Amino acid sequence: MEIHHHHQQRTRPYLAGAGKYIVYLVLAAIAIGIGVYFYAPKPVNKEANESMLLFLQNKISDIDLKLKNGDNDSDLATRLSWHKSNTALYNEAKTNPDKQVKSQRDVLKTKMVQVQTRDFPELRTAYVDSKKSALDEQHVGIQLSGAHQEVLTFEGSMFKPEQVQEDFMKNIYGIVNDLRFKKVVYKWSDAPDGFHNYEIKSKQDAEI
Repeated sequence: MEIHHHHQQRTRPYLAGAGKYIVYLVLAAIAIGIGVYFYAPKPVNKEANESMLLFLQNKISDIDLKLKNGDNDSDLATRLSWHKSNTALYNEAKTNPDKQVKSQRDVLKTKMVQVQTRDFPELRTAYVDSKKSALDEQHVGIQLSGAHQEVLTFEGSMFKPEQVQEDFMKNIYGIVNDLRFKKVVYKWSDAPDGFHNYEIKSKQDAEI
């Protein structure tokens, strides 16, 4: 009876802790594409460490599944939000001193690098494909270049005034930064000086 009672006492906070982290992830996942980061309370006891360990293992399994099967069924914003939730979990686990948590965190980092380097070029391509039709109607071309589809080019006579370029950049900066583009080019003519480059200081695809 003593052992059984002790088990009950241990199980309740463990489940509560796991549920708490799941709720945080769901909230991050539904905050689509707007860069919401969450900060869970720092684990301070064994139950909370076990919760974090379980959650890291679940995330690793989730990434393994996506590495195996791909993720072309989800829309762009959902996929981008999923990557942000991975980063948020990793950052939360980063300060945890527990040896098992640290070990699983290192595994998670390796998996995240794998899935990010695969996904971000695909996400940039999907972004461009999603904009082509609407921009065609405005007589604006959009295209990708670079070894990893990291250069985004807009082409149209409307971009000659620098003010138009700057206004356009203000509108798209958030998404091109999230998608880790490295350069945005505005081209308004075929003349040697008929374009302007804007460098984007975004994360590398492999960067957590």
